[in-house]
Amino acid sequence: MKLSKRIDRVLLRYEMIKKHPLTKSAPLRGLLRYLLFNLSQSIAVKPKMFNWIGGLKFYAEKGDAGLVGNIYYKLMDYEDSMFLMDHLKKEDLFVDVGANLGHYTMLASGICKARTIAMEPIESTVEKLKRNVSLNKLKDKVTILSYGVGDKNEVLNFTTNKTVMNSVSLEENNNTIKIEVRTLDELLKDENPTFIKIDVEGYEYKVLKGANDVLRKPSLKYLLVEFNNSGEKFSLKDDDVFNLILKYDFVPIRYEADAKQIDVMKSFNTDKFNTLFIRKEKA
Repeated sequence: MKLSKRIDRVLLRYEMIKKHPLTKSAPLRGLLRYLLFNLSQSIAVKPKMFNWIGGLKFYAEKGDAGLVGNIYYKLMDYEDSMFLMDHLKKEDLFVDVGANLGHYTMLASGICKARTIAMEPIESTVEKLKRNVSLNKLKDKVTILSYGVGDKNEVLNFTTNKTVMNSVSLEENNNTIKIEVRTLDELLKDENPTFIKIDVEGYEYKVLKGANDVLRKPSLKYLLVEFNNSGEKFSLKDDDVFNLILKYDFVPIRYEADAKQIDVMKSFNTDKFNTLFIRKEKA
């Protein structure tokens, strides 16, 4: 990468660090953590253990997009993560669809002490997820299911060359692998989830279509869903996902973490990827 592009990337990261609620008071410290991590990984890409919030720890290396931001921001997805920690209880069940390396799984079971069902289909990512679960001694609270999730039971192609960002592929080639896909209605037929997070790189609509029974369960209070237009490769729009969620009496909200205030919105977030939803009756 050219030096000018590297400098631009550092400056962009610094601007983001200056705006983050947990690092804006000392942005240079956050920038230093960012630089030191990337410097160490440029010498040798290998997992390194980091101390995190509430006594949690995690392993991360360059390319681990689902976790490395916690190194320099202290807490990625700040409002969403704080909402989960403020509202999920010990007796609840958290379902992490597209668990990645375990950011939300670790918060749910490590901080909130809730039970978690984490779903992640790619073997290389599952191994990293298991390592973080074991590191925090959460095996008794976390169940990992190595399935893809969709609108029907089938076998689909998934990419294998996009590190922790692998997803369903429309074509089969040397960089894909066949993986069993199940519906949430089947996987959770005997469960009563309180909170479901869905981050599946554009396949969110299909996941929701296969969760008709689950989305109607009285126990389910909260959803966290990613909207980033990545569903367009499947001819699906963010509006399709949003309108489907509304049919189950959920409303989009914005969470003011410091004031612990919930504000109902008219649509999903466009200034960030994730949007929180709450049952209309609880809004």
